[in-house]
Amino acid sequence: MKFLNCQKIQHKVLRALYRLAPFDLKGDLQNRELISKPGLISCLIVSNRPAQLEGLLSDLKAQDISKDSFETIIISNEQVHLISDLRNASILRSKGEFLLFLDDDTRIYQKDFLSKALVIFKSTDCDLLIPQANPLFGIIRGRYEFLDRFSMANRCIFYRKSVIQELGGFMKGLAGYEDIELSIRLMIKDPRILQEKGLNYYHPPLYFDSLRKPLAIGQSIFNMQRQYSLPVWLLAYFNGLRFLPLGLIPGDRFRQWFKISLGILLYPFTGKSYYY
Repeated sequence: MKFLNCQKIQHKVLRALYRLAPFDLKGDLQNRELISKPGLISCLIVSNRPAQLEGLLSDLKAQDISKDSFETIIISNEQVHLISDLRNASILRSKGEFLLFLDDDTRIYQKDFLSKALVIFKSTDCDLLIPQANPLFGIIRGRYEFLDRFSMANRCIFYRKSVIQELGGFMKGLAGYEDIELSIRLMIKDPRILQEKGLNYYHPPLYFDSLRKPLAIGQSIFNMQRQYSLPVWLLAYFNGLRFLPLGLIPGDRFRQWFKISLGILLYPFTGKSYYY
């Protein structure tokens, strides 16, 4: 296991800008005391794809941990909803001391995944536990050969519920990027983040068939202006544009990252609302 050093230059700059221009770090989770049963893991899933969800539920059912040590909460996204609001809804329904956010297309083949995570939480003071990502289709499809191994994305990440409650959960009204937005507020507080190679999950890596999702990310970043102070928001905005030069480099991986920055850049000119 490896604790992530949160003293990187970008994190130092983020906290310096926050000290210069502070803002309310609280998200939009309802202001009420959350149930927190010691030793219980709440697996929180937002889903509108039954076929993918079936595989994930099968993986959770196969876990070697006792069935009273974890719960599974599924929030349906069959209608048009904003992902951050659904994430908050799942938190309000949870009873666990620890929260595991999952995408419905995540797969967990490691049968001791939850039991190992529980041991780590009980033996350390980490606030976040980030498992190692593996490409789900890497062998079959060449375009899935790349993946960020330790991302703070909600495809698979553990939090202590006390940390989520202190931060006020997710910022409402975000069509995407809700996990990265949460990580920005979290980094200001300088958390203890643990990267664990002994915990592995599988997920389709980043791939955009169109600009719809990148534009949704752009929409979310611009919506962050309502809460963030201007210096911190500008840092988030320009950080999101950092992949633009990658559009000049051949290769599918670089084109995918380029699309994120392109969506952020183009969103203000679209005049549309996006959901995913």
